[in-house]
Amino acid sequence: MKIYRAGKQGNLRSITLFHAMARLGYEGLIITTPTDTYVSVGYFDKTDEIIDIKKCKELSIPVIRREVGGGAVLLHENQVFYQLIINKKKVPFKVIEAYQKFSKPVIEVYRKLGVEVEYKPVNDLIVARNKKKISGQGAADIEDSFVFVGGILLRFNTKLMAQLFKVPEEKFRDKIYKNLEENITWVERETGRLPSYEEVEELLIEEFSKIIDFEGESEIPKEAIELADKLKDEFTSKEVLFEDTGRKHRAIKLREGVYLRTGLHKAKGGLIRAEIYTDGEKIVQAKIYGDFTLYPKGKIKNLEKRLEDVKFERDEIVKVLEDFMKEVEFPGVEVEDLLMAIYGD
Repeated sequence: MKIYRAGKQGNLRSITLFHAMARLGYEGLIITTPTDTYVSVGYFDKTDEIIDIKKCKELSIPVIRREVGGGAVLLHENQVFYQLIINKKKVPFKVIEAYQKFSKPVIEVYRKLGVEVEYKPVNDLIVARNKKKISGQGAADIEDSFVFVGGILLRFNTKLMAQLFKVPEEKFRDKIYKNLEENITWVERETGRLPSYEEVEELLIEEFSKIIDFEGESEIPKEAIELADKLKDEFTSKEVLFEDTGRKHRAIKLREGVYLRTGLHKAKGGLIRAEIYTDGEKIVQAKIYGDFTLYPKGKIKNLEKRLEDVKFERDEIVKVLEDFMKEVEFPGVEVEDLLMAIYGD
């Protein structure tokens, strides 16, 4: 296995390169950083439900779909990516064990940068003192390879990321920005210092070399660069971006265990707005409001409370809504209207 110092890469190669290397059967650790700004959606994301494609076009920000899971992320300079590629025959452990094993050198890198970090299953690294996400990671099989990828966040643009998520109306935009600010952090924010790419690159090589026996360093093969550029066209095509790959969730991932879905539905009885926070499986918190009429009006808080700990699944939510509607007068609003705001179609 080799170490590949890919350095600064444009043309979306900071994400297509490891796909190309894996498809060609190269093993090793790639370290790179993007010169461009773009959005990467996870393999199981439904792009048109998560990302505001129109806004991305207005801001000239490309959108690409990767073959690794996880949520939609904004990639830009001041992020250093580590991308480990190993032949699947050499990976006897389960995916969760891979996260635990390969997160260790990354945790040590953050420590040396002045941030105490801990692993939070399944695929996040969080700051120990405030529990904010500072790194998202991913793992997948590509051809005959197993890949483990992630990034060291030196600086992150939460304001721009909030602009790129799809929302039912603009008033939700500030809520997403606030939630990103509350749930995500980065090295400069935690320490007041912005490390250089070169410093982080050396630390990653040093720490990964403690758990993997590398056979020196090598240049990125020309054929891998050529394939990466071809994959860019494929991964940014409408066919791939909007392909239904059986998404796992219907909400924006803020960090591991915290998802947000904003909903808006116009019923005969008025506009219904909903903010639904889940842990990926169950509803943690629900906020429902709008310009509708409800009697008794205080019962809406009762509904929000009832939705807590309910599985974020259509049938389970319907049961709660049906029971609730038997106890109130909700002119012009049916169970299906509430469901559209809370869960979607």
